[in-house]
Amino acid sequence: MDLSAAQRGRYRIAFSRPAALPGVTVGKFRSDGHLFTCVTDRYATALHLSGRSEWSLRGARWSSGPGTIDVKVPGEVFSEHARHGQRRFQVVLFDTRVVDEARATLDCTLSAPKENALHSRDPRVAPLAKLHRLLLRNDASPAELEGASCDALLALCEFATARRDPSRPRSAWAGAVTRARELLDARFTETIALDDLASYARLDKFRLCRAFRDEVGLPPHAYVTHRRIGLAGALLARGVPQAEVAARVGLYDQSQLHRHFKRIAGVTPGEYVRAVR
Repeated sequence: MDLSAAQRGRYRIAFSRPAALPGVTVGKFRSDGHLFTCVTDRYATALHLSGRSEWSLRGARWSSGPGTIDVKVPGEVFSEHARHGQRRFQVVLFDTRVVDEARATLDCTLSAPKENALHSRDPRVAPLAKLHRLLLRNDASPAELEGASCDALLALCEFATARRDPSRPRSAWAGAVTRARELLDARFTETIALDDLASYARLDKFRLCRAFRDEVGLPPHAYVTHRRIGLAGALLARGVPQAEVAARVGLYDQSQLHRHFKRIAGVTPGEYVRAVR
């Protein structure tokens, strides 16, 4: 739902709060007007889509262009000094409550990062970039968004502070991953909230997402999607209509089945049905 949209001269600004991400606000900006100066009031990350911007933060100068990720913490003064071309970027703002939950769980204290304007391929900010791209798509499932948001918060905490080593080695998390996987295997056609999965696995959701990906090769939501598409293929081969298949495997509708099936199997459901006949 769009919360706010403004058109001022050569500015276009729109804000929304995705229903699947409580405590997260998404802003989309387009401007070739006057230069920005602002004070950030929340933890934020920006993905630049077009144009180049020269700006300063804490006395340091930075340059952002297509594909770069910026990270800002509350209370910082952002000043733009020059712009080249129309600037388009997306901002994801995390409410303080959401970041405080992650910070307390991970036992870390956040501070202003020493680096900024990193390319989205940089492993330190890649989870932030993934969340941005899912939000730009406008068709990501709630499970995809929840998992990506969890990874993004973990990346934000790691990027903005030097965390103390966890009290347990990662190898000790294998049991939690096993418990989580057993639950997902038993109920992958259902919607299981990440908080509920973490509670069942007896590991906080931030470490669970990372440990699950390390052990299994996919984050939990992606693992569920692959299991659903595997079942969908078996049902389609038996002649079950696509709309019914989508409902039976836990997807919203036929269009979501089509998108995930094509991405994972490499063919559309219809092409698959014709191939197995």
